[in-house]
Amino acid sequence: MTTQLLIAFTLFAVALTLGIVLNAWRDRLRTEVRSVTGSPTGSVSVIIPARDAASTIIPLLQDLHAQDLDKERIEVIVVDDQSTDGTDATVRSMSARWSELRVLRSAGIGKKAAITTGVQAARHSTILLTDADARVGPMRSRMVVAAMEAQQVDLLILPVRTIGTGALGRLQEEEQAGLTGMAVGAALTGWPSLASGANLAFRRQAFVDIDGYVGDTYASGDDVFLVQRMQKAGKRIGGYFHPDVVVTVEAEGTWQGFLAQRLRWAGKMRGVRGTWPWLGLLVLLLPWAMLWATLRLDLRDVLATDGVEVLAFMLLAWLLWILPAVNLTTAVRRSFHARTWPVVTALCYLLFTIYSPVIAVAALVHRPRWKGRPT
Repeated sequence: MTTQLLIAFTLFAVALTLGIVLNAWRDRLRTEVRSVTGSPTGSVSVIIPARDAASTIIPLLQDLHAQDLDKERIEVIVVDDQSTDGTDATVRSMSARWSELRVLRSAGIGKKAAITTGVQAARHSTILLTDADARVGPMRSRMVVAAMEAQQVDLLILPVRTIGTGALGRLQEEEQAGLTGMAVGAALTGWPSLASGANLAFRRQAFVDIDGYVGDTYASGDDVFLVQRMQKAGKRIGGYFHPDVVVTVEAEGTWQGFLAQRLRWAGKMRGVRGTWPWLGLLVLLLPWAMLWATLRLDLRDVLATDGVEVLAFMLLAWLLWILPAVNLTTAVRRSFHARTWPVVTALCYLLFTIYSPVIAVAALVHRPRWKGRPT
């Protein structure tokens, strides 16, 4: 076997393995898109960490007030993280007419401290996290509680959808759909790691058992680090995928905001342990390795010894790299009833392949500020 054939076969084997994993996640998502049967018996505390969210939190609170779970079985706790725009006053104006809505002052600084404050004050056994700039459907709380009871898990990873306009908005929609497919699909197949704090549920007692975020030195990562701690403690982790439990967030409107957000996301990955960082590195490097191998091909040697086999393995590697990722992202978008066009999804995936390694390297030396604070 020539060196070129060995390289081509290795890349094909890696792409095939990745494709099998992505297809398994897509298949699980497809079978999971169904309502939870039966009515839940439990109750839920919805916790909203909020910092300078006066302009976005009212629509979210209106969504939560319209939940179809019995009013006495759902409470909403907004934890104000030292806002300067009157977020606490905005919430209090609504709580005067809504007995199950409370606003608390965070006992510390940052999102993790705000979540901890909310968990400590929660009256119910199930905690459901929601970002202050999100929107939710009326069945979300009831279906999440039912899913927690049906799966008998300590933490439930849930889907998030991004909605935007223009080319930048569509890029973020496609990226988030792919990340959601990976996060929930991995959880459903017993390999949880990725998650979004915009839509995450867990047992209050499980949070207490692992000491919450005690000892966590990272400002961000309230989601993936919580999953990591739960997993290390042997807690049961599941996933649930249904359009009625999706949380919707607005895409960043500027390229500057887009890059800063992704730098924050990449920065927290420095603290992630286990297999996932290596898998992420593999996903980022694989197309570049395939590009290097492809550019080394000399078409004059295609008909020489092993030439046809090398070309065939490289073509298959490229197809196995892009098609499963496009299929997974498309399956997620279709479940959201979003417009799909595989060519656009493939183009966005190619762009992701280009900018994500740059952001990953930049995050090692640059930490952007978010709402006036370092990340």
